[in-house]
Formats: sequence, structure tokens, C-alpha cells
Amino acid sequence: MNKPMPTASDAAGLVNEMRMLVQTAEPPTEIGDRDQLEHLVSARVATVLMVLMVMIIFVTSALPDVGPSLAKVVEAHL
Repeated sequence: MNKPMPTASDAAGLVNEMRMLVQTAEPPTEIGDRDQLEHLVSARVATVLMVLMVMIIFVTSALPDVGPSLAKVVEAHL
């Protein structure tokens, strides 16, 4: 599946379109309810912690595969 490379004019058009979206966007609504704010903050913190946990699990599960091959590469260059 070959996609044509975007040209500079395409990129400029995209940037202009995104700029217009930002300028015409509605300002964020104020959160007046303290419980709603607490729920929002808690949900975001929980989401960040879950993403961090998943990243740690993937990285540590990949280490046994990467470790020996990395050691061989380092050993070959010494």
C-alpha cells in the first residue's frame, strides 16, 4: 500500500486547519463541583499509574530476551 508523500503545501494546510480549530474551540468549562473534580483527578492519576504499570511489565518481560543479545553485541565490540 503506497501512500504519496505529503508536500509542504499539504503540511501548511494541515497546520492552518489545526490552528483554526484551536482558535475557534470553546474554552474549557469550569468544574464547580468539588466531588467531580476529585473524581476527575483520581481517574487521571489511576490512568497514569496503570499505563506506567503496563509499561514496566512489558519492559521487564522483554529484558530476558534483550539482555543476552545485548551482552553478545557488547562482547563482540570488546
